[in-house]
Amino acid sequence: MNRRILAAALLAALAVRPALADNFGGFQQFADRDSLKPFARDLGGVLGSATFHSGRVLGFSGFDVGPRMGMLFYPSKGNKIMRNNGVKGFGMPWFQAEVGMPLRIDGFIRGASFEGLTVAGGGLRLGIFKGTDKPWSPHFLLSASAHSAVHQHFSATQVGHNWVLSSGLPRFVLFGGGGFDWTRLVARASALDPALAGATVTVFEPRGTVGLKVKPFDVDPQSKAWNWLNFFYLSGAYVYTHGQSGAEAALGLRF
Repeated sequence: MNRRILAAALLAALAVRPALADNFGGFQQFADRDSLKPFARDLGGVLGSATFHSGRVLGFSGFDVGPRMGMLFYPSKGNKIMRNNGVKGFGMPWFQAEVGMPLRIDGFIRGASFEGLTVAGGGLRLGIFKGTDKPWSPHFLLSASAHSAVHQHFSATQVGHNWVLSSGLPRFVLFGGGGFDWTRLVARASALDPALAGATVTVFEPRGTVGLKVKPFDVDPQSKAWNWLNFFYLSGAYVYTHGQSGAEAALGLRF
């Protein structure tokens, strides 16, 4: 029953809009020089979310595909661009595909278009040592990612790096990671301050993540018609970055 409840909660999180108000629609009306850095911190915190859900690489020819979501529960105190526009919790969903390569390296790409913001990104993961399938065997990897985001009123570049550790049993895995987000924001237009067009800010913030990945289906391996269900997983995690709390979720098919 607990697995079914977790599965329903994560599926709902992936399907529902992270905010009732337009996440990015207040930029032209409320952006000023003091609000650019808080906005960039929050944007970078979302873009850097949900890039991992395990410390174990896929292995050569492995594949993982599915939707992801990252969000912060509240905009930063100085982020008047969102706060003045009525935004509470905010975030972004995207679709991600991963592939295992030789030398314990994974590559992944992802992208989305959401509320006027178009994002394309990807990255690499490196397995530090070859893990085993024994229960509670530790797995450790390094992850690096980069994203480009374009909106009518601003553009951004985000680079992230994480150290990820995980361990668990065949049906569930505990994972955690620490790292940073570097974000560069360029303003394009602001009705509040027309001179803001072209203004650029750069922020560098730490990130911490703790989460759980589960395989909700426990199908009889002798039932070949349904074996593929065993490759599905759900994951959810708590995120803390630049003094803000958030969450991330993933639904995927990994084999």
